[in-house]
Amino acid sequence: MTLASSTIEAANHGSDEDLVITDFTAATSDLGWYVVNDSVMGGRSDGGFEKDRDGLHFTGRTNTNGGGFSSIRTSDLQLDLSNYSGIRLLVRGDGRRYTWRLTSDARWRGRPVSYWADFATRGGIWSTADIPFASFVPRYRGYELEGPALDPEKITGMGLMIYDDQDGPFDLRLAGVRAYAADQPFELAQYRWDKRVLVLSATSTDDQDLQAQQQAIEATRDSFESRDMVLVTLLDSAPVSAGDRALTATEVATARTALGITRDEFALRLIGKDGSVKLARDTVTPMSDIYALIDTMPMRRAETGPNQ
Repeated sequence: MTLASSTIEAANHGSDEDLVITDFTAATSDLGWYVVNDSVMGGRSDGGFEKDRDGLHFTGRTNTNGGGFSSIRTSDLQLDLSNYSGIRLLVRGDGRRYTWRLTSDARWRGRPVSYWADFATRGGIWSTADIPFASFVPRYRGYELEGPALDPEKITGMGLMIYDDQDGPFDLRLAGVRAYAADQPFELAQYRWDKRVLVLSATSTDDQDLQAQQQAIEATRDSFESRDMVLVTLLDSAPVSAGDRALTATEVATARTALGITRDEFALRLIGKDGSVKLARDTVTPMSDIYALIDTMPMRRAETGPNQ
């Protein structure tokens, strides 16, 4: 089994509610991919694709002295994705920014509209890119329009494009395309009676207090996990919680409000298994102090037993 194949298998097992549009196996139909480069408008970019056991390999070179893009597109489709929230791609990229393209039956002044949404890639690493339908922007010949909004019920085509205003080679592998359903809204209450939650809040990952607290956690990871703890990090940019689940700005704001956290300052909150706040600090706190506090809690004493 190749690396891509094993990655797809793992993704399949964790996404039972996803709709598989293609995973480039015999079990899914060929979507009739074809190439459209900027040569159609006098550009000088060059790109194409090959299919192998790892999926679809999209490579070439962009040249901004002209159109500056290369793309591959599916033949006409008829997809009703109204019960889903977005497109999920399994990709291995080169660190450049790519664009996923959708078409529907929408028209602007009688002309067909396409919908674009960018996604980032990590150089040489397989990753999942989730693109909400709400992120797709209507365009006509590359020009952004004010509407109409995308209707997921009437998808007529898909495409992969690179159009990031850069010159040079590009290399992306696409191993799967899915439609995904929305996750349930994040709530701190979901951990109640199961985990103790350590919440860290900061404006960004560059916050020095945040970095110091994270380093303290990593240095005592065994003690952290043995106390049934989970880390939730609230950030203004790329916020994540346990399991690398991305949080929306609304979810971050809701959690901060519930915990009395000011947006522009570092904050730490320790929440017990009963859902109540046991410790509230706005400075870096030694993990030994946090563990000592947890060890005095009745539920923790019941877990460890009288002889520990």
